[in-house]
Amino acid sequence: MRILGIDYGTKRIGIALSDEGQAFGQPYSVIKNSRSTKEKVLAEIVEIIKKENVAEIVLGESKDFKGEDNSIMTEIRDFKTAMESSLVLLSPPLVPPIIPIFFEPEFLTSHQAEFFQGKHDLLDASAAALILQSYLDKKKSRVEDNKKEQPQQMQKPSITIDDFAKVEIRAGKILKAEPIPGSNKLLKLEVDFGEEKSRQVLSGIAKHFSDANVLIGRTIGFVTNLEPRMMMGLESQGMILAVSTDAGTFSLLSIDPTIPPGTKVK
Repeated sequence: MRILGIDYGTKRIGIALSDEGQAFGQPYSVIKNSRSTKEKVLAEIVEIIKKENVAEIVLGESKDFKGEDNSIMTEIRDFKTAMESSLVLLSPPLVPPIIPIFFEPEFLTSHQAEFFQGKHDLLDASAAALILQSYLDKKKSRVEDNKKEQPQQMQKPSITIDDFAKVEIRAGKILKAEPIPGSNKLLKLEVDFGEEKSRQVLSGIAKHFSDANVLIGRTIGFVTNLEPRMMMGLESQGMILAVSTDAGTFSLLSIDPTIPPGTKVK
């Protein structure tokens, strides 16, 4: 899969393309641009996307010496919106565009291209290649950083299937959710596990839900065979399952609401 780079200009749009391995960007073409040819320009770019098996698009984000938007940036954002609408046609019905568009900061890339290569017909495409290469280098760096971190994150000892079988995970429907006075971390949940009585589960997820009521009615995965634990003078009779990243992204492990409370996760 390739990545497409775009250097947007009011008169010319530079197009660059990565190799299949997404290691380097090369000038591809220059498209004449004007308000009257907007639809034609979009159609031409869509054809390139289809022909070259493009998976991502990188659009130059134009800034001034102060790091603020240039006067052309409004037009670039409008162009991005128009591109996204055009890409919907490449996606199945009711599915968001499968080709994401990212901004990559660019500053005097046209001047850089001219300085190193002189004026030529593909100058704007060369500027697009500089934008694309900046994006590719950053992407490669992120992948390498993740690889370095991965071994440290994966140092838990292996377990057997018998070990895993000891953990009971069931679907629980949240009936009530409220903060616990004196704690800025804990929420008190009343959860239906299909048992005779609902259970009380305490969870340190309060910072992710400013309004605990949004949890009511949701069906989530819970570990249900943990020993009861006392927190803030209250007993917790289970543990809610969630995922979070170092960047602060957080999500509960939701279960389809049509699954009955108490159903075992296998």
